[in-house]
Amino acid sequence: MSLFDFFRGNNGTAQVSASSGASMPKFSRIGGGGNLGRGFGTATGALAAADADRLTTGWTTTPVSPYFLVEHCWQPVCARGREAARNKPHAKKFLRLCTTNVIGHKGMQISPAVSYNGKADTLAREALKSAFADWGKDPEVTGLYSWHELEKLVMRTVATDGEIFIRKLRGKGFGKYRYQLQAIDPTRVPVNLKKELSNGNRIFAGIEYTPYGRPVAYYVVNEDPHYMHGVTSYQEATRVSAEDMIHLFAAEMIGQKRGFSWLAGSLPQMHHLDKYTEASIVNARVGASKQGFFELDPDKVDLPDEDDDAEDIPMDAEPGTFDVLPVGYKFAEWSPQFPQGEYQQFITTNLHIIAADLGVSYASLSGDLSQVNFSSIRAGVLPEQDFWMDVQEWLKDRFYSVVYRDWVEQAVLHKTIRIGTTPLKIERIDQYEQAKYNGRRWKYVDPIKEVNAERLQHKGMLKSISQTIRERGDEPEEVFKEIAEDIERVAKEIGVSSEAAAVLLGFVVNKGKPNDNTSQTNKS
Repeated sequence: MSLFDFFRGNNGTAQVSASSGASMPKFSRIGGGGNLGRGFGTATGALAAADADRLTTGWTTTPVSPYFLVEHCWQPVCARGREAARNKPHAKKFLRLCTTNVIGHKGMQISPAVSYNGKADTLAREALKSAFADWGKDPEVTGLYSWHELEKLVMRTVATDGEIFIRKLRGKGFGKYRYQLQAIDPTRVPVNLKKELSNGNRIFAGIEYTPYGRPVAYYVVNEDPHYMHGVTSYQEATRVSAEDMIHLFAAEMIGQKRGFSWLAGSLPQMHHLDKYTEASIVNARVGASKQGFFELDPDKVDLPDEDDDAEDIPMDAEPGTFDVLPVGYKFAEWSPQFPQGEYQQFITTNLHIIAADLGVSYASLSGDLSQVNFSSIRAGVLPEQDFWMDVQEWLKDRFYSVVYRDWVEQAVLHKTIRIGTTPLKIERIDQYEQAKYNGRRWKYVDPIKEVNAERLQHKGMLKSISQTIRERGDEPEEVFKEIAEDIERVAKEIGVSSEAAAVLLGFVVNKGKPNDNTSQTNKS
């Protein structure tokens, strides 16, 4: 009988019979040697990670659903994430890294990419760009934030709480362009709010879903001193349609309904490290105080009565002076020796673990560059920059593009963007919504080598100059415009031709005819 026949039964299913006469198949253990020793078909023994013995006591063997995690873990994780953001230096450093690297000092650069008949519609692009910059002065309904400030607040809130809710407000009363945003504290969408509705929908963690799990509405409690005590009835909250809400969070599990703090994995490590550091500092202070005790030898002196005045034991010290202790007393020094050499190693090891969980390099998180050289910093910086760019791309898809398209739609429908006196055409809204999103980029690690490499790519037509400029976080149109303005200004100031001014500014000018090489090639 073949091996195939051995496993195949009459009904087409795999079977193993004890009386088949065939020897029991053996499987190598993944992660360790040995054969299956506890019965064929069981997970235990087949995979080392599934073993249950005295060494794995306390290690969970029950998969936890995202529903359970959200319902039971979201609130304590959010609370501890916020506490860390306030009090723990390395949590605060990570949040600064998020805003600095993802948002940067310029924020996400949104450049309209409107075209007409296959050509760039320069007038429409300029009108949209100018109007969006104007809207960015007052994009949030409270009037407390500029667009750049709101960008940083969104990034910091998502990293701290794991999510943010942003309500989209449209129409009259919401700014010049009839469109504003409202940043909502995630705790105002109560995680303990759940209910089965008569229409087949259900509310879970403050969000209403269809039977297929699509968000329909969000329940937001009023911002008052009592909302933190929890809401048990969905009638106590304002129902906001999903079309009017941006729920920004990065799901890590299928079916996950709410976001968890990006600090969650490292919070226990940070907490214990914080307590260790506190204890070490206190112990060091005690040790530096050079404390001690006065010991009395009862064989050498009579014990004083309770009514006697205290012995004149010197308690003050002055440089260059020595005091004599009374007869029968001696000084026993108490000087704790901890921390010593183990402190730095312990801190370094734990910060490496925390940095690995957060997705950043140890040098970036700790600021410790003592063991960094050119090769190691390059190897650490490049993967970290990839992580930041991944976050930027996520924000572009889930936040920036959503806001920009909605803003364009409302502004054009209400005729608040004009070219001269002519408003943008409503029938071209889809074209006006086209844009390019360029996130913050970083300076070269090795400028000379990297610039020369880019020049070779340009020369070999492997990469456009515009692409290189965008990768640096700038806009090609703006760069080219500034270069042209610089050339014309220099030419005018010193009275030379534009070509001469370009040479003076360091630009390479080809004085030959463009077709010289082509014509020579054709002749040959």
